[in-house]
Amino acid sequence: MRTTVTLPDDLVAHARAASGGNLSAYVERALRAQQLRDAAPAVRAWREVDSETVDRIPAALRVALGLM
Repeated sequence: MRTTVTLPDDLVAHARAASGGNLSAYVERALRAQQLRDAAPAVRAWREVDSETVDRIPAALRVALGLM
C-alpha cells in the first residue's frame, strides 16, 4: 500500500541515511516496533491475570514486549 506522510526534513535525512537504500523497509520496522510498544500495556495487564501462560512465551519475545 502506498501512503503519503509529511515529516521534518532532518528526520527524513536520518532515515534515508540509516535505511541502507530501503526507506520503506526502515519505516516498516519503525512502525512495527512502535506497534509492539503500543501493545505492551495490554500484554502487561494480561500477564498479571494469566502469568502461567506468559511464562511459556519465549524469553526474546518477552524482552521485546518489555515484559522482562
